[in-house]
Amino acid sequence: MPTEPVIQGLAHGTPVSANQLQRENERLRQRNALLEEQVRSLVRLQATANAPGVEDSPRPLLRRIAAAALRMTVSQASALYLLDEARTALVAQSVENEQSAADSGSFAVVEEPAAEEAEAAAPKRIEMGSGLAGWVAKSGELALIEDVQTDSRFSAETYAVDGQMLGIAPAALLAVPLLWAGDVIGVLEVAHIAGTPSFDATSLDMLQTLAAQAAAVVANAERYARLHSERDRILTAQEEVSRRLAHELHVGPSQQLAQIVMTLDYAEQLGKHDLKQVLGEVRRARELAQTTTRELRRMLFDLRSLALETEDGGLVAAIQHYLDRVQQAPEPKMHLHADYPEPLSERVEASVFAVVQEAVSNVLKHASASNCWIDLRETPEKLVVTVRDDGAGFDVKQVQAEYETRGSWGLLSMLERANLVDGKLAVASQPGRGTATSLEVPR
Repeated sequence: MPTEPVIQGLAHGTPVSANQLQRENERLRQRNALLEEQVRSLVRLQATANAPGVEDSPRPLLRRIAAAALRMTVSQASALYLLDEARTALVAQSVENEQSAADSGSFAVVEEPAAEEAEAAAPKRIEMGSGLAGWVAKSGELALIEDVQTDSRFSAETYAVDGQMLGIAPAALLAVPLLWAGDVIGVLEVAHIAGTPSFDATSLDMLQTLAAQAAAVVANAERYARLHSERDRILTAQEEVSRRLAHELHVGPSQQLAQIVMTLDYAEQLGKHDLKQVLGEVRRARELAQTTTRELRRMLFDLRSLALETEDGGLVAAIQHYLDRVQQAPEPKMHLHADYPEPLSERVEASVFAVVQEAVSNVLKHASASNCWIDLRETPEKLVVTVRDDGAGFDVKQVQAEYETRGSWGLLSMLERANLVDGKLAVASQPGRGTATSLEVPR
């Protein structure tokens, strides 16, 4: 009977058969092919992540990440979960098997399901702490279960939760948290069935890499949504300013100019009969013109404070300039105190000025106050600005509840301005006890 050829091992002098060499060569070839596929998948996934529209709709990319996790770890099922807003449960964004992963192997764009289909398919959920994925979300630690039959760290009921979500009976499980800014925002999980190779160090590295990318996708989508929200708020504020300016132009300078024209026409007619009365009408027209000019200058200043842009101006100078312009009557008397040695950026100062401007305007229009105090106080952590008066005051909750029917959005405008600079706005008032509006802006 022929014997198997034996080759002396070069490294340690150990006899190695030709069949052993062939099997080792086949193992290395398969390993190399797997590594090449992993590299290609990562390159395609990165190209997809950079495609336009990903930030607007991250779910297709999350599905592709889950499919890539399944292929790169040679698993039979995978799932990608995100924490809900209440942080009490994981919501499955994608559950993949070998067939679905093969269908998305080209990384073509995956269309979002129709609205009626999305409503019919209720999202799968795992409560925080339930199942292996729930444990990872709660602890923030990865979990590698090489054999669910022999690993006693978790019960069979725990593994059953993951199996029900994944649609298989898992023999081995690997789950890693999605981390962003130190917080867990989701979990990426893969599973093997019985009779398949278990996970190795490369599988863990791959899954952690994909989890990091999924976390970045979610964070970028949230940033994108916030930018859209900021844009909408800015557009709303601009529309409100335009409406208010149009109203003020109509009831102020527009009517005053019409009155000036009528006065001059009347003076022209008087000139034909009584020259003495002409001087009085011309004097009236001049006074109206001066009033109109002041009103237009105030409106221009409301739109854009030039003092904020001058080298020797800045926030305090702009506020003082504004107070000088609006102080038309003896009351309310304006008191400005500023401890503001280290100016903030022009963008932040412009928002702070807008809040002060709106608060003082409210005092002038509604408070019937004798005094108005404007205080700027700076600390190493924040700038605190307060506008308070000793006027009539009002019911804050009632005003907020009536906003939609009042046609006035002063408080909301101040709130939007504060949000633009990550500030905190508070309004305290009671009928008969004045009003205090405070703004805190982090440095």
